[in-house]
Amino acid sequence: MQKGRIYRKGSAWLFSWNVKEGRDGAAKWVRHTRKLAPVSDRYRTPAQVRHLAEEILSPINAQRVRTEPTQTVTQFIELVYMPFVQASLRPATVNVYEHLFKLVKPHLGDAELREFDVPAADRVLRAIGERQFSHTTNRNCRNFLSGVFRYALRLGTIRHGNPVRDAVVPKGKPKGPCPAYTIEQVQAMLHVLPEPARTAVLVAALTGLRHSEIRGLRWDDFDGKQLFVRRSVWRTHIGETKTLNSAAPVPVLPVLADALKAHKSRSVGEYIFSGSTGKPLTLANTVRRDMMPALKKAGIAWLGWHAFRRGVATNLYDLGVKPKVIQEILRHSDVNTTLGLYIKTVSTASTKAMRKLEKAFAD
Repeated sequence: MQKGRIYRKGSAWLFSWNVKEGRDGAAKWVRHTRKLAPVSDRYRTPAQVRHLAEEILSPINAQRVRTEPTQTVTQFIELVYMPFVQASLRPATVNVYEHLFKLVKPHLGDAELREFDVPAADRVLRAIGERQFSHTTNRNCRNFLSGVFRYALRLGTIRHGNPVRDAVVPKGKPKGPCPAYTIEQVQAMLHVLPEPARTAVLVAALTGLRHSEIRGLRWDDFDGKQLFVRRSVWRTHIGETKTLNSAAPVPVLPVLADALKAHKSRSVGEYIFSGSTGKPLTLANTVRRDMMPALKKAGIAWLGWHAFRRGVATNLYDLGVKPKVIQEILRHSDVNTTLGLYIKTVSTASTKAMRKLEKAFAD
């Protein structure tokens, strides 16, 4: 039974453990390390974070199945791959993988790892496509299944290559709209929202932080001029940021700095947005209880927290800011992500552009 090692490094509790993985055709012990929690009144000793380490170790210690190519794909996912995912990835990502497995599982049947080939992968993906999911969901199911076989290859369980790599993603429903708040929409919200929702919206609209990052902000992350993004909170899990690039400072405009200073007199605990117990505020409850009634009364549409992040990208781009700078503000690792998914063409801007084109033709 693995116990791992809990230790303190700086202002955080870290946990390291070993996993046997296939490397270069041989099984080798590989050390993994994960940040458990920040050192705080809640987590002052190793014993107080032990339960967080157990969440990581329990699927590993529960795994007693020898991997064989005669295992069914379903068995391999349930007994080997998902425990690996639970031990290695962020809780929010694990939740996504569990959802994708539910979509894929009914179509796997009793196919064994050794006999699962490209035609078999195509059959599974076509069956998923017949359920009329979006194209993004179909693609995510393919990527999940491909990850399963990549892991089987790493362990040396199979040696015939990844059969999902060459499978075709079936065409699904078009992706729905990805809205972005305009400056006018944000200003209208700020006029009607109560605190602390108003300050939370101001943070989202002027920094582009993700929902989970806003929940994870602590007062020692704010120096008056910058917010240092150091953690994220998903449900009750406090962990690292989504990516390494995400852990970076974000500039704070004076209007936001003033709002945060005023908000500090109302806050409880170490988190900027916290509940009465001092734990990170559940923003979904804030939306339901405090924001929706006020927004509905004012006739303002609620488009979700991520629309603020897209809004920052779109509004900055519309003001002439270069995409590379916007990428740095949003802390994306690739500028193509910023351009392709976050900068949205505003209808008024499109109309002006087409009028310019019309004038050019008229001349």
